[in-house]
Amino acid sequence: MKKLILASLLATLSVAQANDIVLSEKIKNGLMKKIEKDMDVLENLKYSEVSARTLQVMGLPALTTNSASKWLNDRVNYVIEENALTVFKLLIKRVIYVEQDSVAYPNGNVLPYSQDPRNQFINKEEGITVMSNMGAALYMGGKSEKKLYGMKVSRGLLKKQIKVTIDSPRAGVIQVGEGLFDPRLTVNNDNPNSIANSLNRLATFFHEARHSDGNGVSLAFAHSKCPAGHDMAGEYACDENLNGPYTVGYLMMNEMIKSCNETCSPRDVEVLKAISLDSASRIMKTTYKGGPAVDWDAAPESL
Repeated sequence: MKKLILASLLATLSVAQANDIVLSEKIKNGLMKKIEKDMDVLENLKYSEVSARTLQVMGLPALTTNSASKWLNDRVNYVIEENALTVFKLLIKRVIYVEQDSVAYPNGNVLPYSQDPRNQFINKEEGITVMSNMGAALYMGGKSEKKLYGMKVSRGLLKKQIKVTIDSPRAGVIQVGEGLFDPRLTVNNDNPNSIANSLNRLATFFHEARHSDGNGVSLAFAHSKCPAGHDMAGEYACDENLNGPYTVGYLMMNEMIKSCNETCSPRDVEVLKAISLDSASRIMKTTYKGGPAVDWDAAPESL
């Protein structure tokens, strides 16, 4: 598992190796501690009776503590604060900038399956943003504009920011939202340190990590509009494929629940199962074109 490194402690960008998740120094201290605890929980999960479908979707020969952590680590490199992209930071701080113009992207004339990238990579519950894969969103935006974007990750006051080149959806820049720690979306408010709370957040991390995959049509595994009759009808909150973010979140939640039966209360387990079923309800078996949904190519695109 990657160790979590506070961005404020990094001396240079070269220190942030592929085996590290960098947490922005601007993340609130209490939230940072929760994220660190969640990753510690992930490192200690024991998986049993793993479904063949989970292994197929994740592309793993076996689901173990190491393989699950590595799968996540390959797709998540930086975690930034919820207010990282305010108007001030965008216009004055220039946290997002253009590194190069007139860039020839792979599959340059191929649009992602969903035609409206403005609404991608956002999971909503009662209008609350939970988490966003900004690296994938910026890669898609750069591709459509033929520009190579970069993003600055804060290392703290008076310290030079880390510059991240967004040359693939695997740039892995994940932005936390207020909903990730909102009491209304917390499994066990009586026990904030409940393992169940960590599992719920980890399932969201796995969901967002899937957005770091894909190429051409499957780029970033963009969500599609939920169909008429669905609880989220008209919202970009469904998948018209069978191995996308909601599938990953659903399957990983189920596998993690199995490891939690001895440490989670019966109520916690039931709530986690309900959350898992909500993810499953967003996996469409039929596309808006009327054809059957299929597994998409998960190989990541890059410059």
